[in-house]
Amino acid sequence: MGEPSIEPEISVTDLQQLSAKLVKQQQLEAPAWDHRSALLTGRMWVCELEPGVQLRLADVKDRFGLKTQALLPAGVKIALVIEGAARVRYGAFEARLGPQADLGLLVALPAAAKFMRQGEAGALERTLTLSLSPHWLVRHGYSDLMESHDDSPYLQYWAPSPGLLALASRLFLLEAGMEHSAAYRLQLKGFAMALAGEALASLPTAPSTDTVARPHDRQLARLMSMVDSGQARGVTQVELADQLGMSLSNLQRRFYRHNGEALGSFLRRYHLSLAREAMALEAISIDTAAALAGYSSATNFATAFKREFGVRPSDSRKGDVIC
Repeated sequence: MGEPSIEPEISVTDLQQLSAKLVKQQQLEAPAWDHRSALLTGRMWVCELEPGVQLRLADVKDRFGLKTQALLPAGVKIALVIEGAARVRYGAFEARLGPQADLGLLVALPAAAKFMRQGEAGALERTLTLSLSPHWLVRHGYSDLMESHDDSPYLQYWAPSPGLLALASRLFLLEAGMEHSAAYRLQLKGFAMALAGEALASLPTAPSTDTVARPHDRQLARLMSMVDSGQARGVTQVELADQLGMSLSNLQRRFYRHNGEALGSFLRRYHLSLAREAMALEAISIDTAAALAGYSSATNFATAFKREFGVRPSDSRKGDVIC
């Protein structure tokens, strides 16, 4: 299948920026690393394909044996290894990834959990990791994956079909800059749904069918329904807490515990992502996009959009900056 390109360098800053929306409290370390040199060479990119669906592609060489530690938000992670191997830990559960065994791993995180990945110096890696938020899972009928008495991660190995592996390999055969095209985004989105479908179908039974949803889970589920219906758009967190019959501090604390991020950050990114998607696919105006995201001012919307995605709203309207 050929070796990945290893010329470009991926610095610590690059890694932190790429991981900012996927993990929290990231720590990077490696033997003999001088804290100035690039930790990886090759290519790595992250695409938010729709609110709650993010795909990370890595085609890299580990220069020093990178050890990554972080806090993963609640949700499902689906990892697919095309080349290379890695040792990973989710909470107290350890797993090994590599083509010599099952290529795929599904991890359900009912609550935010500590994550560790230990690489090997000189090793090549070609992997895809799909992140599905609790919000997305609830909307698609997988709320049971987010229910657990003790919030422990649930791990499931699975073997992808030959067709899925062929699709995955083709995603890495792209020319420089192609990852920003609308056509490539469509390929990624189609692959992501196929990946989610195969991995979720591998579950023999729901991992927590004997559990009973906790009372505050039902309140958070109601919150997500409000987000889906648009009721949460332009509404303050205080007003949301009142409608849920909770104090603001209680709502914020519970949301962070179960999702690993602040409620305000989630709401802002979710609504901005809806606007971004609409601009890229429907060519709506910036004023309309601002209203869709809950902003009364197009200027304030543009500022928040640039801070969140690193590009201007007008770039998304052109369709040439996607990931």
